[in-house]
Amino acid sequence: MSQPYLSLEAELHDIFWNHEDDASEVGLMADFLDHHPGKALEIGSGSGRLLLPLIEKGYAVEGLELSPDMVRLSHEDAARRGLKAIVHEADMCTWNDGRKFSSLLAPAFTLQLASDPAATLKHWRSLLERNGGLYLTLFMPYAELLGDLPENEWYEDHTAPLPDGRKAILHSRHRLDREKQILQRDHRYSISGDAQIHESRQELHWFEHDQTMHLLAEAGFHVDFAFLDFDPELEARDPDQTDFGGILTYYASAV
Repeated sequence: MSQPYLSLEAELHDIFWNHEDDASEVGLMADFLDHHPGKALEIGSGSGRLLLPLIEKGYAVEGLELSPDMVRLSHEDAARRGLKAIVHEADMCTWNDGRKFSSLLAPAFTLQLASDPAATLKHWRSLLERNGGLYLTLFMPYAELLGDLPENEWYEDHTAPLPDGRKAILHSRHRLDREKQILQRDHRYSISGDAQIHESRQELHWFEHDQTMHLLAEAGFHVDFAFLDFDPELEARDPDQTDFGGILTYYASAV
């Protein structure tokens, strides 16, 4: 079972992303889809932050999202944009409607939320046509692993301005299980001047580059290309490389 974003966590999710991210994955995903034409599925499509721009560009992409709140937000945003978006409300670890896709898109570290990433990758392989493509982005939590963030202490993780002048605030604390390679995060979402608070907990698996390569191979994928920090010119070569922001993207093919 994966982990849904609910309530205020869903409402504020894109606000934090958009405040710090330039949506560079949209361009990368579009380039990937150009090399894998046909019906695509974005796994963990959330509120449509990446899905809807791809649909606007003319790509045949459907969404898969566990959170009913996120599905609602994606449909509301699609309606505002005059788009028709197909979003399946289901668990990415088990969903299957009997079709095969030309490509799967798993951006924004979605796989790391799966309770069993290895089994989930094998399931994803079953959704693909032979030679179908998998776009996958993961991250290494170096700030936590290297002690840049205090373990077991609350800290202000993100803030972002809201249109009405208030501020969205995320406080977090974390614990590390280095043996199992699991990062557990507690989140506390709030808005300045508002008494509402939403708390949630996530468990994220992390993988070194060589471990990811092994997981993909075991699941029936061949990695065609891997790069760092959303920059295709920074090819991932050294499995122990740490002099980057911690983001790895994989272009893989089903074999």
